Amino acid sequence: MIDYKKFPEYYKKYFWSGKHKLFGYPPDSFPEFRWIASLEKRFAWVVSNYSVNESASRYLLQEMIEWGGSQNGVLQKFNDASGEVNLFEIIGRVIASLSDSKQSISCALNLPGLGLTYASKLLRFMKPEIYGALDSRIRKALNREGKLPQIHDGLPSSMVSGYVQFVSLLQELRNELKSREIRKPPCHLSDDGTWRASEIEMALFSWTEEKEK
Repeated sequence: MIDYKKFPEYYKKYFWSGKHKLFGYPPDSFPEFRWIASLEKRFAWVVSNYSVNESASRYLLQEMIEWGGSQNGVLQKFNDASGEVNLFEIIGRVIASLSDSKQSISCALNLPGLGLTYASKLLRFMKPEIYGALDSRIRKALNREGKLPQIHDGLPSSMVSGYVQFVSLLQELRNELKSREIRKPPCHLSDDGTWRASEIEMALFSWTEEKEK
Protein backbone atom coordinates (compact mmCIF):
# COMPACT_ATOMS: atom_id res chain seq x y z
CA MET A 1 0.00 0.00 0.00
CA ILE A 2 1.05 3.58 -0.64
CA ASP A 3 1.71 5.50 2.59
CA TYR A 4 0.43 9.03 1.98
CA LYS A 5 2.18 10.41 5.05
CA LYS A 6 5.53 9.44 3.55
CA PHE A 7 5.03 11.31 0.27
CA PRO A 8 7.10 14.32 1.39
CA GLU A 9 9.86 11.91 2.41
CA TYR A 10 9.64 10.06 -0.91
CA TYR A 11 9.79 13.36 -2.77
CA LYS A 12 12.91 14.50 -0.94
CA LYS A 13 14.58 11.19 -1.74
CA TYR A 14 14.02 11.53 -5.49
CA PHE A 15 17.32 11.19 -7.31
CA TRP A 16 17.92 10.78 -11.01
CA SER A 17 21.31 10.80 -12.69
CA GLY A 18 20.73 8.93 -15.94
CA LYS A 19 23.70 10.03 -18.05
CA HIS A 20 23.70 13.55 -16.57
CA LYS A 21 27.46 13.73 -16.10
CA LEU A 22 28.04 12.75 -19.71
CA PHE A 23 25.89 15.68 -20.85
CA GLY A 24 27.35 18.20 -18.42
CA TYR A 25 24.60 18.29 -15.80
CA PRO A 26 24.66 17.37 -12.10
CA PRO A 27 22.27 14.65 -10.90
CA ASP A 28 18.69 15.82 -10.28
CA SER A 29 18.12 15.84 -6.54
CA PHE A 30 16.15 17.78 -3.96
CA PRO A 31 15.85 20.74 -3.71
CA GLU A 32 17.55 22.03 -6.87
CA PHE A 33 16.43 19.56 -9.57
CA ARG A 34 18.51 21.67 -11.96
CA TRP A 35 18.09 19.83 -15.24
CA ILE A 36 14.39 19.13 -14.60
CA ALA A 37 13.80 22.81 -13.80
CA SER A 38 15.61 23.83 -16.97
CA LEU A 39 13.62 21.45 -19.16
CA GLU A 40 10.31 22.50 -17.58
CA LYS A 41 11.05 26.16 -18.25
CA ARG A 42 12.01 25.65 -21.87
CA PHE A 43 9.15 23.28 -22.69
CA ALA A 44 6.73 25.77 -21.12
CA TRP A 45 8.10 28.37 -23.53
CA VAL A 46 7.63 26.02 -26.49
CA VAL A 47 4.01 25.34 -25.50
CA SER A 48 3.26 29.05 -25.04
CA ASN A 49 4.97 30.19 -28.23
CA TYR A 50 4.46 27.25 -30.55
CA SER A 51 2.10 28.97 -32.97
CA VAL A 52 4.66 31.70 -33.73
CA ASN A 53 7.86 29.74 -33.12
CA GLU A 54 7.61 27.76 -36.37
CA SER A 55 10.00 25.14 -35.04
CA ALA A 56 9.52 21.59 -33.82
CA SER A 57 12.26 22.14 -31.20
CA ARG A 58 14.00 18.96 -32.29
CA TYR A 59 17.07 19.64 -30.17
CA LEU A 60 14.97 20.13 -27.06
CA LEU A 61 13.32 16.77 -27.73
CA GLN A 62 16.75 15.22 -28.07
CA GLU A 63 17.83 16.78 -24.77
CA MET A 64 14.74 15.39 -23.04
CA ILE A 65 15.70 11.94 -24.31
CA GLU A 66 19.24 12.48 -23.05
CA TRP A 67 17.88 13.49 -19.64
CA GLY A 68 15.97 10.21 -19.53
CA GLY A 69 19.14 8.23 -20.26
CA SER A 70 18.11 7.09 -23.75
CA GLN A 71 17.54 3.52 -22.63
CA ASN A 72 17.35 0.93 -25.40
CA GLY A 73 18.77 3.38 -27.93
CA VAL A 74 15.78 5.74 -27.94
CA LEU A 75 17.85 8.73 -29.09
CA GLN A 76 19.26 6.80 -32.05
CA LYS A 77 15.80 5.54 -33.01
CA PHE A 78 14.39 9.06 -32.78
CA ASN A 79 17.16 10.56 -34.89
CA ASP A 80 17.01 7.78 -37.47
CA ALA A 81 13.28 8.20 -38.10
CA SER A 82 12.63 11.87 -37.33
CA GLY A 83 13.35 12.86 -40.92
CA GLU A 84 10.52 10.63 -42.10
CA VAL A 85 7.78 12.48 -40.19
CA ASN A 86 6.63 16.07 -39.81
CA LEU A 87 7.83 16.82 -36.27
CA PHE A 88 6.32 20.30 -36.31
CA GLU A 89 2.89 18.92 -37.12
CA ILE A 90 3.04 16.14 -34.51
CA ILE A 91 4.25 18.44 -31.73
CA GLY A 92 1.52 20.89 -32.69
CA ARG A 93 -1.08 18.17 -32.24
CA VAL A 94 0.37 17.23 -28.85
CA ILE A 95 0.24 20.83 -27.65
CA ALA A 96 -3.29 21.34 -29.00
CA SER A 97 -4.53 18.29 -27.08
CA LEU A 98 -2.77 18.81 -23.74
CA SER A 99 -6.08 19.20 -21.91
CA ASP A 100 -7.11 15.68 -23.01
CA SER A 101 -4.89 12.89 -21.67
CA LYS A 102 -6.10 10.31 -24.18
CA GLN A 103 -5.54 12.53 -27.20
CA SER A 104 -2.25 13.98 -25.98
CA ILE A 105 -0.60 10.63 -25.30
CA SER A 106 -1.99 9.25 -28.58
CA CYS A 107 -0.36 12.14 -30.44
CA ALA A 108 2.91 11.90 -28.50
CA LEU A 109 3.19 8.21 -29.36
CA ASN A 110 3.38 9.22 -33.03
CA LEU A 111 6.84 10.67 -32.41
CA PRO A 112 9.39 8.16 -33.75
CA GLY A 113 11.23 5.90 -31.36
CA LEU A 114 9.84 7.29 -28.09
CA GLY A 115 7.46 4.58 -26.91
CA LEU A 116 5.27 5.09 -23.85
CA THR A 117 8.08 5.97 -21.42
CA TYR A 118 9.47 8.87 -23.43
CA ALA A 119 6.14 9.99 -24.87
CA SER A 120 4.90 10.37 -21.28
CA LYS A 121 8.11 12.21 -20.33
CA LEU A 122 7.30 14.72 -23.06
CA LEU A 123 3.84 15.35 -21.60
CA ARG A 124 5.38 15.59 -18.14
CA PHE A 125 7.61 18.47 -19.25
CA MET A 126 4.96 20.19 -21.35
CA LYS A 127 2.26 20.13 -18.66
CA PRO A 128 3.74 19.09 -15.29
CA GLU A 129 0.58 20.20 -13.49
CA ILE A 130 -1.42 17.26 -14.83
CA TYR A 131 1.05 14.77 -16.33
CA GLY A 132 3.79 12.50 -14.99
CA ALA A 133 6.29 10.20 -16.69
CA LEU A 134 5.31 6.54 -16.67
CA ASP A 135 8.44 4.40 -16.86
CA SER A 136 8.69 0.64 -16.53
CA ARG A 137 9.73 0.84 -12.88
CA ILE A 138 6.62 2.72 -11.80
CA ARG A 139 4.44 0.61 -14.08
CA LYS A 140 5.60 -2.63 -12.49
CA ALA A 141 5.21 -1.37 -8.92
CA LEU A 142 1.72 0.02 -9.51
CA ASN A 143 0.68 -3.13 -11.34
CA ARG A 144 1.75 -5.26 -8.37
CA GLU A 145 -0.34 -3.00 -6.13
CA GLY A 146 -3.36 -3.43 -8.40
CA LYS A 147 -3.29 0.27 -9.27
CA LEU A 148 -2.54 -0.16 -12.96
CA PRO A 149 -3.29 -2.90 -15.49
CA GLN A 150 -0.59 -4.71 -17.43
CA ILE A 151 0.49 -2.39 -20.25
CA HIS A 152 1.68 -3.95 -23.48
CA ASP A 153 4.38 -1.98 -25.29
CA GLY A 154 3.85 -1.78 -29.02
CA LEU A 155 0.07 -2.05 -28.64
CA PRO A 156 -1.25 1.52 -28.97
CA SER A 157 -4.62 0.87 -27.33
CA SER A 158 -2.95 -0.69 -24.27
CA MET A 159 -0.38 2.10 -23.93
CA VAL A 160 -2.99 4.83 -24.31
CA SER A 161 -5.53 3.33 -21.92
CA GLY A 162 -2.81 2.48 -19.39
CA TYR A 163 -1.45 6.01 -19.41
CA VAL A 164 -4.91 7.54 -19.11
CA GLN A 165 -5.46 5.42 -16.00
CA PHE A 166 -2.10 6.58 -14.64
CA VAL A 167 -3.07 10.23 -15.11
CA SER A 168 -6.35 9.54 -13.29
CA LEU A 169 -4.41 7.86 -10.47
CA LEU A 170 -2.13 10.90 -10.14
CA GLN A 171 -5.22 13.09 -9.77
CA GLU A 172 -6.68 10.75 -7.16
CA LEU A 173 -3.44 10.85 -5.21
CA ARG A 174 -3.34 14.62 -5.50
CA ASN A 175 -6.86 14.91 -4.12
CA GLU A 176 -6.02 12.55 -1.27
CA LEU A 177 -2.87 14.45 -0.35
CA LYS A 178 -4.81 17.70 -0.37
CA SER A 179 -7.62 16.31 1.81
CA ARG A 180 -5.06 14.98 4.31
CA GLU A 181 -3.25 18.35 4.25
CA ILE A 182 0.04 16.72 3.29
CA ARG A 183 2.05 19.49 1.70
CA LYS A 184 4.85 19.13 -0.79
CA PRO A 185 8.30 20.24 0.42
CA PRO A 186 9.24 23.52 -1.30
CA CYS A 187 11.94 23.27 -3.96
CA HIS A 188 13.14 24.97 -7.12
CA LEU A 189 10.30 23.42 -9.15
CA SER A 190 7.47 24.86 -7.03
CA ASP A 191 7.34 26.29 -3.56
CA ASP A 192 3.68 26.82 -2.63
CA GLY A 193 3.27 23.41 -0.97
CA THR A 194 0.78 22.04 -3.50
CA TRP A 195 1.47 18.87 -5.43
CA ARG A 196 1.66 18.83 -9.20
CA ALA A 197 1.12 15.52 -10.98
CA SER A 198 4.77 15.43 -12.03
CA GLU A 199 5.92 15.79 -8.42
CA ILE A 200 3.61 13.01 -7.27
CA GLU A 201 5.17 10.85 -9.97
CA MET A 202 8.64 11.77 -8.66
CA ALA A 203 7.58 10.66 -5.18
CA LEU A 204 6.25 7.41 -6.66
CA PHE A 205 9.60 6.87 -8.36
CA SER A 206 11.27 6.92 -4.92
CA TRP A 207 8.47 4.81 -3.47
CA THR A 208 9.30 2.04 -5.94
CA GLU A 209 12.73 1.70 -4.31
CA GLU A 210 11.03 0.87 -1.02
CA LYS A 211 8.83 -1.67 -2.79
CA GLU A 212 11.86 -3.35 -4.37
CA LYS A 213 13.60 -3.97 -1.02
